[in-house]
Amino acid sequence: MKIDQIDIRQGTANSPQHSHGNCLPYSGVPFGMNYFAVQTNGANGAWFFQPDTPRFEGIRLTHQPSPWIGDYCHLLLMGVQWQDATKRPDFVGNYRPNEATFNAHHLAIYDDHFNVQTDLAPSTYGAIARYDFQQLELAHHGLMLQFSDHLTFEFTPTGVKLSVSDYHGGEDPNLTMYVELTISGFDRANSGYYDDQNHWFVTTEGHGHALTLLLASDQSLINCHLATSYVDRTQAQLNLKRLQDADLTALENVSAAQWNDYLSRVTIRDHHPELIQTFYTCMYRLFLFPQRFYELDAKNKPIHYDTKSKTIKSGLLYTNNGFWDTSKTVYALFSILAPELLPKFLAGFLTSYNETGFLPRWLAPDERGMMPGNLVDSIIAESAKKGIALELMPRLLAAMRDSDSKPVKNCRYGRQGSADYDRLGYIPADKYPESVNWTQDYAYSDYCIGQVADVLDQTDIANKYWQLSKRYLNLLDPQTGFLRPKNSDGRFKEPFVPDSWGSDYTEGSAWQNSYSAFHDINGLMTAMGGPKRFDDQLTALCNTRPSYHVGGYQMVIHEMSEMAAVDYGQVAISNQPSFHLPYLFSYTGHREKTQVLVKQLRKLFNASTTGFPGDEDNGSMAGWFIFACLGFYPVCPADAKYVLGIPAFDHVTLHTADHDIQLTTTNNHDHNNFVQTMTLNGHHYDQATISHQQLLNATNIDVRLGLVPASVTNK
Repeated sequence: MKIDQIDIRQGTANSPQHSHGNCLPYSGVPFGMNYFAVQTNGANGAWFFQPDTPRFEGIRLTHQPSPWIGDYCHLLLMGVQWQDATKRPDFVGNYRPNEATFNAHHLAIYDDHFNVQTDLAPSTYGAIARYDFQQLELAHHGLMLQFSDHLTFEFTPTGVKLSVSDYHGGEDPNLTMYVELTISGFDRANSGYYDDQNHWFVTTEGHGHALTLLLASDQSLINCHLATSYVDRTQAQLNLKRLQDADLTALENVSAAQWNDYLSRVTIRDHHPELIQTFYTCMYRLFLFPQRFYELDAKNKPIHYDTKSKTIKSGLLYTNNGFWDTSKTVYALFSILAPELLPKFLAGFLTSYNETGFLPRWLAPDERGMMPGNLVDSIIAESAKKGIALELMPRLLAAMRDSDSKPVKNCRYGRQGSADYDRLGYIPADKYPESVNWTQDYAYSDYCIGQVADVLDQTDIANKYWQLSKRYLNLLDPQTGFLRPKNSDGRFKEPFVPDSWGSDYTEGSAWQNSYSAFHDINGLMTAMGGPKRFDDQLTALCNTRPSYHVGGYQMVIHEMSEMAAVDYGQVAISNQPSFHLPYLFSYTGHREKTQVLVKQLRKLFNASTTGFPGDEDNGSMAGWFIFACLGFYPVCPADAKYVLGIPAFDHVTLHTADHDIQLTTTNNHDHNNFVQTMTLNGHHYDQATISHQQLLNATNIDVRLGLVPASVTNK
């Protein structure tokens, strides 16, 4: 499938109360520094786009990775007509959503109010837009730009130079995006803002006001070139110069080629066109993040702005990624479909460490400190075990050990409560929130450190951290079968309500958050009483009502309503703690339960505006669906293995750098929920997992489905 066949509005019908993805319809190139999205109502804050709303306020240059993080260094562009700028015009248009083009490489909107056709093609550091005014009715027409917060600008003979700055919660409250913009036929300009009484105030600086710039043109067909930089004005001019000779169509083709390169790495033949559409739309989502935070200087060397030291430095740097989410699926898929990306990403994460003293946790644009753990460790360990970027591993191992051990003054960085964790073997609930998740994630990070040390033949270090990775068991209550919060005195916190959310658990309850020892599922199963009891507990998890107590949240949060809405018991596939739960039945010997559950859960995904059962989160949920369709899943990415599930398509070809891998499924009917047999390169294969190397070495994987589980058939 080509990128022009993908509608980027998947998962965009959302509100703060309920998520169908909490996605924005990003137009851009893969991993671009900026994205562009239609704005229908800026008054809605982070939820500024609604797919069914015909209101049109312009195209927004955005850096928003999630509505829960918010936007930074953004601006709004719109083709408008006006009579007199001193009398507040109604700069709101309208469009027909079903007639608009929403592609990653091309936005096309016809605004009925201002009679202007807008087309935009993105680049890595900017865009080219075309405004075709098809009926001129007012005295002036041209480009309107709107901003919030802090802005300085200077009009030029061909357009405007901008410096956009807004506080984003990071290290530099004055982080600035430098913008160079030109328009054809530039004639005159106005700048100012309207107060509450709609009085127009002329100004060349915006501080706390919604500033409006009006760039008039003497042409009815206006071409606009735009480029940005976080480095400085000179770099912004260089980025614009690299765009200046291109036209809209040429840039569309360049952008489309970048997307099609990634999309073409998977070829599908199947009798379910809707499922194919959903798969490739999820692939588009997969290759959006992380975004570049580096640029190429005049010698094409990577440079970036370091928000900590507030200086320009050399090297790669990336942003807009929360590793608690993306470590579970995104980077595992990159290792299969685009392994050439991982050395660059890892080098960028190492840059973050070099400049802050800590490996990153949630970047937007720098460390936000969101979510538990230090799960970039998982991405590093996964890469090491898969033989990727081995030249970086000595430095990354040192960074992992340093980040995960030294005391922290700012809880955004490193391990909060590390002294208590080392002393007690768990994070105490009476001192820290979400202690159960922090404990499990620290234990997994310890395992990841051990894995990297093992690859580097540092056996003593590996054994030490593997032993430390068992500490999550300090929170296991064998009587209830749940991981429970403990106070500093070593006693379990009371009272205990399994479906109570928050306080000690992250975005869930004990049901969802007792199984995140990804690295030691067999050890957890043994400690819970063995395969039978573990299987019974998982079965109860699936068959229990999707009930919840608001608990520490003291209100219904959207993840609660999303779990209840789909009614898959306590399997809240709407959120990352449940991603691996369907695959845990394979550890108990009941792969048939994994198969039927995964096949049913796939039904919650589609390519529409309601395409996801919860927050998509920078490719992580799209990645879950892709794995669910391919027929395997990385329960523990740091082990470089995949637990087998059930494939969705008749035939898939994975085009790797070395050769093609053919995945064929027979008897692939809607009513066949169970794998009967599997062969690997023509040989019978009956294992529950397949290693990354086995997968990459394969030429043919053949699966046959059936109506009832194979164990029953064989009897």
